[in-house]
Amino acid sequence: MGLPLRSATNRFLLSWSIILLGALGSYLLTGQYLPALFWVFGHFLGSGSIPRLDQPIAPLQQMGTQILPGFLAGGSLLAVLIATQLLTRSAMGWRGFLHLTDLPLTVWGSMLSLVPLALGCWLMSLRQMQLLQAYFPDRRIRLLLLLGYGFSIALLAYLPWLELHFLPLFLSLIIYLFSLDIYLENERTSMTWLLVWLLLISFLIAAFSYQRSLVIDQQTHQTIAQDIARNGIPDTTRQYHLEFQWDTLSTFSAPGLLSEKLLNIPPGTGSAYSTGERNDWVYRQQNGEDYVVVGRKVAGFRPPLALTSVLFLFGLTYCLCLRGFAWWLGYPLEKWLLPLFGPSSLKVRVQLSFFVLALVALLLVGWFTVDFFKDEPAFLSSWLEQLLSLYVFLLLIAGALGIFLANSISDPIVQIGKKLGDTRLQNNEPLQWSREDEIGKLVANYNQMIVDLDKSAAKLAATERESAWREMAKQVAHEIKNPLTPMKLQLQQLLRLEKEDPERAREWSKRVASSIIEQIDGLALIATEFSSFARLPEANAITFDLRTLVQSAYDLHVAGKASGQLTLELPETPTWVHADRDQLLRVLNNLIRNADQALHEQKAPRIAIRLEASSDGFYQLTITDNGTGIPQHIQPKIFQPNFTTKSSGMGLGLAMCKAIVEQAEGTIDFETVLGEGTVFRVNLPVVAAELTP
Repeated sequence: MGLPLRSATNRFLLSWSIILLGALGSYLLTGQYLPALFWVFGHFLGSGSIPRLDQPIAPLQQMGTQILPGFLAGGSLLAVLIATQLLTRSAMGWRGFLHLTDLPLTVWGSMLSLVPLALGCWLMSLRQMQLLQAYFPDRRIRLLLLLGYGFSIALLAYLPWLELHFLPLFLSLIIYLFSLDIYLENERTSMTWLLVWLLLISFLIAAFSYQRSLVIDQQTHQTIAQDIARNGIPDTTRQYHLEFQWDTLSTFSAPGLLSEKLLNIPPGTGSAYSTGERNDWVYRQQNGEDYVVVGRKVAGFRPPLALTSVLFLFGLTYCLCLRGFAWWLGYPLEKWLLPLFGPSSLKVRVQLSFFVLALVALLLVGWFTVDFFKDEPAFLSSWLEQLLSLYVFLLLIAGALGIFLANSISDPIVQIGKKLGDTRLQNNEPLQWSREDEIGKLVANYNQMIVDLDKSAAKLAATERESAWREMAKQVAHEIKNPLTPMKLQLQQLLRLEKEDPERAREWSKRVASSIIEQIDGLALIATEFSSFARLPEANAITFDLRTLVQSAYDLHVAGKASGQLTLELPETPTWVHADRDQLLRVLNNLIRNADQALHEQKAPRIAIRLEASSDGFYQLTITDNGTGIPQHIQPKIFQPNFTTKSSGMGLGLAMCKAIVEQAEGTIDFETVLGEGTVFRVNLPVVAAELTP
């Protein structure tokens, strides 16, 4: 549930208070302003990018503006590498190392500040890549653009103050940009993507940082070699935290130990000499004959792999903590593109459980290892690094297993939930599950449920049809029976008069005949309405101009009315619809006749017919009158069969209109104000261009 901080202002203030406290802790740990600045700027960049990830993308016309997001996305990675360069200077405490324990605590405080900066830059890159995909939906064109972005940005490596190399930077940019593009096309916030991204950015920072440590190490070796050349021995006042080896070579011993390239360096200069086992500096003395070699053994790929593992664990722990704080502060996280920050689900909880258990196990193993080997520090450092790299590998395997298990558990439930959401009364598709486990039982119960539902729906439909027609038959019988009794009485009276008083019977027969004819007309109307309602499913849909139909109905009803009592407004362009023309004419006649009957108490009756195109792909036909209106208690029943407020008819008129309009895939509704009038609206879909005759 989190804290009761539903106010956005309260969440904002508390969030930034926590961020500023973290920046203060970073400054106290490192004694430098730069890590604290990176910490704050990373959170600022992330908080500014997250709300934009769900914003719609407006179209742009200028090509220059359309290609700009790609440069910003690639530039974010370059910004992270530049920040790494600034933090891995000797002035910041960075130096060569054999083991991670050779680096001071202040260095780790600086490296930790890179995590929120990398996260913020990644979120900004996601938004820029969203824009790029919207502007260039063709993937082939987009991939060519990404290659161009990587090449263009990598050219900055030739700037002397960046201390970068073109090829590694170019490959890093291509991998980074391609992974963003694939991630967004995948549209999944799986933990797999979080692990891949953390591993990628950790490796890039670690590789760049380790390369910087080798450069600083060589610079130190160069200074020591120059001291030996001047004094004959290293300067004892110089502090160097790693053991190193040095030697002087004469013109007799040097050719057997140095390559021809190193032998031919100019006097008074030096050159780096690195192999897979050593990192040395070779200095040729001013006399041009003797050489000084200073260097140390290196540990191969173990230090950068160990550094990658530490940064990976830093990033994963940070993301878990960030998710916890977001939950604690009550943020309404609906759709964050970064995994772990979407709505809580069973899949995420299972995955989080795996990672939390793995991290706790790592801490316990590390603590026991340190306690057991505390008397052997050299062995402890090497062992911990190997254990760390192995553990990260095992963590990735455990994470992949957790993701697989979470998906295998949650996917069937998600499918069942989706099926339940799409469940109809009939024709539901069953789920498939091959194993007879708990989920298999759930799937089997669901499949049996939809079978039973189909049977129940069929029985219900049959029962409803029988009930409807039974009720309709009763109504028809009642409507027919009502006039038959007085008709029978009149005929009997006529027969009696014919025997008793033939002259009077002839006069009476005229009145009886007119009355019977009127009653027969009423019965014919009932039969016609019932027949029309029963024949509705047999629609003969054609494509026609609705204006002509409305004009025809208007011409029929305007005869005999005063000027201005019935008005018509039609659009100038054709209004093509696909429906049964005769049935729609019946709808128009019925609505106009109902409107006319509602005007019997008005001194200035008015009926307005209007046809226009609405903005949602429909034509809207409105029939407006200024009659008495429809009482509120009658409004819910207005489209029900058998409901009428008139003294004649079966109440099928508006029910028939609704059935006809819905059969044409349209809608019919009304608005009414008692004493002021009623507006009936009929919406019919615009016919597709290819169906237009």
